[in-house]
Amino acid sequence: MSGAGRPLLLLVGLLLLGVLADGANAPGASGLGLFPLGGLALVLLHCPEPLRPAVGALSGVATASLLWQLGTSPVLSVAFAGSGVAAAVLALRVVRASDGPLQMRTERDLLRVILAANLGGLLVGVTAGLAAAVVGIDEVAALTLGAFVNMTASLVLFLPLATHGLEAPSLAQWSERVTQWVCLVLATVAVFSTPWTTEFPYVVLVLLMWAGLRLSLLETLIQLVVVRVIVTFFTAQNIGPYVGATHNRTLPPDLEMVYVQIFLITSSVAVVALNISSARARAESQREAVAEADAVAETKLNTVFEALEAERSALEEMREVDRVKDAFVSTVSHELRTPITNIIGYTEMLEDGDFGRLSPDQSEATIRIGDNGRRLLALINDLLDLSALRSAKMEISRAPVDLVKVVRAGEQAILPRLRTAEVSLEMDVPSVPVVISGEAEKLERVVVNLMSNAVKFTPPLGRVTVRLWQEARWAIIEVADTGYGIPEKDLNRLFSQFFRSSVSQEKHIQGTGLGLSIVRSIVEGHGGQIEVTSTVNVGTTFWVYLPV
Repeated sequence: MSGAGRPLLLLVGLLLLGVLADGANAPGASGLGLFPLGGLALVLLHCPEPLRPAVGALSGVATASLLWQLGTSPVLSVAFAGSGVAAAVLALRVVRASDGPLQMRTERDLLRVILAANLGGLLVGVTAGLAAAVVGIDEVAALTLGAFVNMTASLVLFLPLATHGLEAPSLAQWSERVTQWVCLVLATVAVFSTPWTTEFPYVVLVLLMWAGLRLSLLETLIQLVVVRVIVTFFTAQNIGPYVGATHNRTLPPDLEMVYVQIFLITSSVAVVALNISSARARAESQREAVAEADAVAETKLNTVFEALEAERSALEEMREVDRVKDAFVSTVSHELRTPITNIIGYTEMLEDGDFGRLSPDQSEATIRIGDNGRRLLALINDLLDLSALRSAKMEISRAPVDLVKVVRAGEQAILPRLRTAEVSLEMDVPSVPVVISGEAEKLERVVVNLMSNAVKFTPPLGRVTVRLWQEARWAIIEVADTGYGIPEKDLNRLFSQFFRSSVSQEKHIQGTGLGLSIVRSIVEGHGGQIEVTSTVNVGTTFWVYLPV
């Protein structure tokens, strides 16, 4: 609801409460009774600024007319209604003074409400007293005091509803809230529907204090309004502990309702103050909890940062060690290559008889020396290639390469091993060129390495199949065997450096564990990828994908 709809609805509700309160006027009273004049502050608060003067005037006219219809003199009706509107404006200005909109979060905010209520009550009381003097009503002082207390009680109740921040959460769950509401309503009805002594209404105050401790401020204020309505209803019927409660003293009729107003003022101030204190305590507790959580989080973050820093330092040290190791391997490998090459060369000269005829035993020993020297030279070459790959020094020379020629060259290189291993080879290579951009020598090494591994891990009478074809934007090389296969647990580490599968160890198959690592580096250097699948005792298949 927007515009003038909400304030007009509030005004109608206020007038209905006024009608309800009129019956509480004792004979000879001025007719003001328990009229909730402070509700005009809420009416004006919910009115848009441009419409406020018009709504204020309408409220004054409607209130004066109602009071006149209920038996109050015309002069006193106008004075009471007009001063009520003025008091509402004054009270709103006080609670929304230099400190900004009222938040009802501290005792200072409550003091502002009490100050505004007393100023508004003073304005209404003085105006009503002057009007009573003009029309010649008896007991002007009693009327002034009664109007002051009535307006003060009304403003103390309704002004907090004009504050901000009423949506603060409640501590109580729905079951507790329902229980508290039921107890409050039943207790209020029970106390104010019987002519008991004046001490019993404070049972209601205890239940209201329960709300102040556990419920939100908005729900607490609503309960105060509900209590006022119940008290007003029964008091208007001349029922309840405060009807005629003059403690055997003769009081002017306009002061007979002061006890009700004092009860309402006491309840409102006490309960709102308790709610503010409870909310502040909860806020402080939450701040302490947040501060403690922040401290714990900061400690944990510091621990994490320290651990990360330690890991970073360790990683830097590992990188440095790795760099030194690579440099060492590269240097040693270069230094070893020349003497190993000379050893191989001299053993070949010995085998050829360049230094005289060898005996069978000498010839066999020379052959063994040559074979082991060549194995050692292959290891050194692998180490040098690995070092170049790790230091990003292995550059790929880009030129058109026919993979058909590369695969055929690999076939020629592997033929001697096929005869020794008693393994057959099947080739499925297209008759037309399959051209990619790359370096022929390195691609030939990929093919030779894969075919050599296939032969090495295939038992006698097994078969190795090599296929080459082009599919879409990829040239695909497939090398398959019917060999021992690779256990599934080894597949993830198959391309790791120096890794040798459990099969190679069980079968005592020689190898450095560097070949497949180098193969993957060369393939990825060409922008391709390599895949493998294997089944133990069935065989292994490698696929090399190279971009066309």
